[in-house]
Amino acid sequence: MFKKIVVFLVFSLPLFLAAQEDTTVLLLDDLQFDVRSVKMNKDTAVVDLFVISSLRQQREFKMNTYASTLVDKKDNDILYTQIQMGRVRIHIDDRQNYLNHILSMDVPVSLQFKVAGWKKENGLPQGVKIVFEDSREPGRFRQITVRL
Repeated sequence: MFKKIVVFLVFSLPLFLAAQEDTTVLLLDDLQFDVRSVKMNKDTAVVDLFVISSLRQQREFKMNTYASTLVDKKDNDILYTQIQMGRVRIHIDDRQNYLNHILSMDVPVSLQFKVAGWKKENGLPQGVKIVFEDSREPGRFRQITVRL
């Protein structure tokens, strides 16, 4: 009887573990985007993400700041007031087209979007559209929508 239980466990354990896999991981161009938090502070929407590179060598992450937006409950794109990635901070008043950051393998880097003047009728942010340069083809930009 004990042998049957052990045999059953040995053969069913891989199936059980496979059922535990996280299928919500968002990957594009060897980058993983994880949601850290979504907050409302009075009239300011704040979305915190982690960006993780799975490439063995360091890579440059070049994000188009004017094409990257928050998405409200009506699927309207709302431009940021401030974006911060690691220690790099960009305000909309800076009129900077790109945010550049060096990513290392498996090292999470925080990416924060803030929108001041967020209206209550917009509800909580529903997503973040991120537009960034492809690592294999310079000049080609990719877009990913991270649902919150």
